[in-house]
Amino acid sequence: MATMVAVSAPVSCDEAEKFARERYGLDAAATRLTGERDENFKLSCTDGRQYVLKIASAAEAPDVTDLPTAALLHVERIDPGFPCPRVLRNRDGLTQSGFRDASGAQRTARILTYLQGKTLRSSLRSREQRLACGRIAARLGLALHAFSHPAAQRPLVWDLKHMGQTLGLLDELGDFPAKDAVATLISRIDARIRAEFGNLRQQVIHNDMNDMNVLVDPKNEDSVVGIIDFGDLVHTALVADVAIVAADQIDTEKGARASINDVVMAYHATTPLLPQELAMLNPLIAGRLLADVVIASWHRRRNPTGTHYADLGRDFIEARVQIAAEVLALEAYSPDAHSPGARPPDATQ
Repeated sequence: MATMVAVSAPVSCDEAEKFARERYGLDAAATRLTGERDENFKLSCTDGRQYVLKIASAAEAPDVTDLPTAALLHVERIDPGFPCPRVLRNRDGLTQSGFRDASGAQRTARILTYLQGKTLRSSLRSREQRLACGRIAARLGLALHAFSHPAAQRPLVWDLKHMGQTLGLLDELGDFPAKDAVATLISRIDARIRAEFGNLRQQVIHNDMNDMNVLVDPKNEDSVVGIIDFGDLVHTALVADVAIVAADQIDTEKGARASINDVVMAYHATTPLLPQELAMLNPLIAGRLLADVVIASWHRRRNPTGTHYADLGRDFIEARVQIAAEVLALEAYSPDAHSPGARPPDATQ
């Protein structure tokens, strides 16, 4: 979590353009993008090509910075057609470059291809879209099945197995809406995680397929055309990716169970979920809903000038808490309710 609150000397667009030109041979105009930990810039080249420059925090360990790069290279080898960013090599043929900021701090930078598409958050939702999200999540899980990296074992606040740690963040938010109810729900979820998480299949997962990291085709919003932001990759429960995708797919008009079922059915058709995973799915979805509002609010409190997270209003937070409570109360899913599909990979325990 140190990188979430560490302050680095801000990089200007001029510096970003100079870096891209000198180290990558790109003649590009830079515009700033948001980021929880990295400083990010969109690079628009004179020939029409577009890239993303990501400059890691000086507080981030080198192996953590290398993790998403290594994962993207792995996915490219295993599933060449998977719609995720591609890693650009610098003039020396390297996938990462050193960057010294205005304070003299040594940081690591990398450039990725920019994926065109419309964020899921800004799209019209549909059952077909939810099915597409479930399928793409399963496909990425298969691509990452054999991937390993030392930094994937790091403790990460966004890893749902550490759900209980959000209680400490909640303590710092004195005026948080429905604070007692949130603490009670988190404690219930954490008890389930402590008791059952070890029985779930484990592997490296994306861990952040939220509605800003899933891109759809603007001309056909039922079609997923990209998965971005691999910065929260972690070795954890495979089913956590299903929970994270489903948490942002809940249609209040359709109902939580039906919305979640669409995602689960599509994922299960590619990678059948085991009974113990289906039993933990609702607690993990509820946990993600609560983590979204608690961690984002804590980050805003610690970084009041930051732009990555918007201020969450009381009504929004209370609505998310209510949905989390409803999801936690739902009956567990049954594998008999889904198409058997392909056999699951033998993910390590």
